[in-house]
Amino acid sequence: MPSKSFVKFVGLILLLSLGPASIYFLYKRTGGLESRVELEFHRNARFLFMGGIETIDPSVLTEWSWERVCAFGSGLSQAEVDGLVGFSYENFTQLTWRNLDDHWTLLFIDSERDTNWGLHRPVTPIRIPIPDISDFRVADGSIGSCVDRENARLALERREVPLGQTPITAHLIDVSRRAAE
Repeated sequence: MPSKSFVKFVGLILLLSLGPASIYFLYKRTGGLESRVELEFHRNARFLFMGGIETIDPSVLTEWSWERVCAFGSGLSQAEVDGLVGFSYENFTQLTWRNLDDHWTLLFIDSERDTNWGLHRPVTPIRIPIPDISDFRVADGSIGSCVDRENARLALERREVPLGQTPITAHLIDVSRRAAE
């Protein structure tokens, strides 16, 4: 029969081991905790979605500097994302939700600048949960799209869905191309 102190020690070890296991589960199943920037973006997007408008300028949803926005769904490799954005995206592994089928991503990309540690290109990733915020649609045969700030719009489609799901489907469009067509 083990002593009481040994049982307490084993219990403490088991309790402490739940922390890393629960963090691993959180990141693998949900993509991790949402940042303050993501939460604010989601809240503002919901307010605009309720307005019934058909297109939204993404710059009204952001308070940070960016020149181009890229949108893509789940399951892309780093090479595919690098090809889409046009440079090697160093923080690809931090997109912990990238393989979850119920999320899509907006990358807000700013200009490259010289910093103390060399050239740096600020990129603000925003995950969009499909059941809660919006579904996502890309052009046929495309893995995603990138649009300059002045021409970027989120085109919204609404449909009937069961209670508890978002009725919104978003599509990143380039208004300069639409005007030319």
